[in-house]
Amino acid sequence: MPKILHIGQLIGGLDIYIRNTITFSDNRFDFVVVRGEKDNSAPIKKDGKHIKEYQVKLFRRLNPFIDFICLVQIIRIIKKERPNLIHSHSAKGGFVGRVAGFLTNTKTLYTPHAFSFLSTDKKLTRFYYVLMERMLKLNSYLLACSESERQLGIKTIGYKEKKALLWSNAVSDASLYLNDEKSLFNDSYVCYIGRPSYQKNTFFLIDVIKQVVKEIPDFKIYLLGVGHHSPDLSRLKILIKENKLDSNIALVPWVSQNEVLSYVNRARFYLSVSRYEGLPLSVLEAMSLSKPLIVSKVNGNIDCVENGENGYVLPLEPSLFVSKIVEMWNSSEKREYFGKMSKKRFLNDFDVIKRIKYLEKIYTELSSSL
Repeated sequence: MPKILHIGQLIGGLDIYIRNTITFSDNRFDFVVVRGEKDNSAPIKKDGKHIKEYQVKLFRRLNPFIDFICLVQIIRIIKKERPNLIHSHSAKGGFVGRVAGFLTNTKTLYTPHAFSFLSTDKKLTRFYYVLMERMLKLNSYLLACSESERQLGIKTIGYKEKKALLWSNAVSDASLYLNDEKSLFNDSYVCYIGRPSYQKNTFFLIDVIKQVVKEIPDFKIYLLGVGHHSPDLSRLKILIKENKLDSNIALVPWVSQNEVLSYVNRARFYLSVSRYEGLPLSVLEAMSLSKPLIVSKVNGNIDCVENGENGYVLPLEPSLFVSKIVEMWNSSEKREYFGKMSKKRFLNDFDVIKRIKYLEKIYTELSSSL
């Protein structure tokens, strides 16, 4: 039975990704999870049993001393558990996971969930992050979560084609298990899931909404996921007040997954203006709920949305977003057509029940190869 050791913080989309890979994989695999000691998500269960977990000093921020302790902790766990394969996730989990895999001679997969160098527009910082990614390839395989992320890994980081693998993000069909509390929602609105941050491009969103409300005074958007790790939240609240958008933009803190999906389910369409993505689970969940989409033209988004087919993929120019938001808001025919195509595309390409077999194949082949 191949043993797979996941390393990553069980927070947000990464929590869903790791939970899905374990829950929907068959029983040929033995899973162990290494997570941050302050992660607050529920333990992972499979067939009613808790998956073995270890909590270590794995934190988002760089701290050489703490990170070294974390590395030592993980090496000890690897020597104890003797996994066939390590699957490391995101910037910090990917860093300590790849180094630990190299030092213990354990085969290692790395899924960036959006490379770290995408998180800044400062040339020197970006250069440093790219350099670190190149150095940390070591003996790892890239397991990209979208084809656009895979191509970025090959062209920018220097992964060889044979060591650059792909398993596109996939989620459950939310329409099959959603318990929608209809009484919560009384008006027409749009949804965007994303903490106020550089990645989610929150200030750009304000510029867009300012123009939209000139044409649609009662336009409303729910910005979901506001709370944890939201560096731009204070500034966002000031801008909403300064621009008199209090009745147009509603900030919703972290709530249950069912409540998030209930908001999305009753939205006219789903919007994303992010600067970068790996492959956004929120967009996939919106697709599973038959939502039309208006998204930024960045890696990850372009793997989900085909322009003019299940929505619009737009360069980050406010006027283009304003035009398409107004158009989509006013056209029930377009929303109906794009929604149907979103569902079709989801079922073909992103349903985890259908897609998990491809990840199982990767796990099996790498676990059994020398």
